[in-house]
Amino acid sequence: MILAAVDIGTNSVKYLLAQADGEKGATVLKDAVKITKLGVGLRKSGLISLPALQRTTDAVKEFVADAEKNGAGVIRIVGTMALRSASNAGELSDKLRELTGIETEVLSGEEEALLSFSGAVSGFDLSNVNRYCTIDTGGGSTELVFAEKGEIVCKASLKTGALLLTEKFFSNDTILRKDIENADYELKQVFGSVKPPFKVDMAVGIGGNVTSMASVYKRMEEYDPEEAHGTVLPEEEVERQIREYSVKSPEERRKIPGLDPERADIILAGACIIRYAMRFAGCSEIVVSDKGLRHGILSSMIRGQHQFN
Repeated sequence: MILAAVDIGTNSVKYLLAQADGEKGATVLKDAVKITKLGVGLRKSGLISLPALQRTTDAVKEFVADAEKNGAGVIRIVGTMALRSASNAGELSDKLRELTGIETEVLSGEEEALLSFSGAVSGFDLSNVNRYCTIDTGGGSTELVFAEKGEIVCKASLKTGALLLTEKFFSNDTILRKDIENADYELKQVFGSVKPPFKVDMAVGIGGNVTSMASVYKRMEEYDPEEAHGTVLPEEEVERQIREYSVKSPEERRKIPGLDPERADIILAGACIIRYAMRFAGCSEIVVSDKGLRHGILSSMIRGQHQFN
């Protein structure tokens, strides 16, 4: 059976189409993303703006139409932080039901963390890694999952993401030292709500921010998911990229080799969150996964489970 997962994030909409192969898992047929910035202005207003709602519903409608055209038997649409927090989130869900006939599921922070973890670790052989964690930096939230010997020890969804942090500290073209310091202080407060259970042997990074950093690190002319997957970003490279992003305006960042121009405005915030999360986990490098929430959703569909308990 052909299955489709549509992940509505705070910054982008992601789409995964796959052929389920029974016990073998699935063969990915399409993996696409559209940056719609659903969460723009959400921090201040508490509302999804009409332009952001329109951009997002257009993207979801296009992905669902493609899935139906390709014979998808089951299509699942899920929402994350923006739909958890916006007071008018129901308007988007209602519009999507009208356009697609599909109910949008709003994941809790814990469900998002578990599904992201499931998707990310499916791309690695971690049988010889004792303690590890996944760090999923989205536009509106950051999910952390710590595991030991394959068993999840703790999980958390933190209310900080690249889009929200950008709006709060990095909205000007010129970034000052105090902006970086204030962002770090904010991250200290947010991450302070969780205590890491142990120092990890390996940290796995998930999401468009860390994959973009891998693309910049390797100076990709065009993003290659297979090349990005498994890239090891040392702490020194994360620091180097933060320095580069902080001295350039968003317009100048758009010219950086390997960086998706549509992520130029939020990549500094994303890199700052990744740096802090690495310190929090006690690791000096992060391994990039091109897999994530959408792959976890797909896996749960294959197993016939539409929720993690």
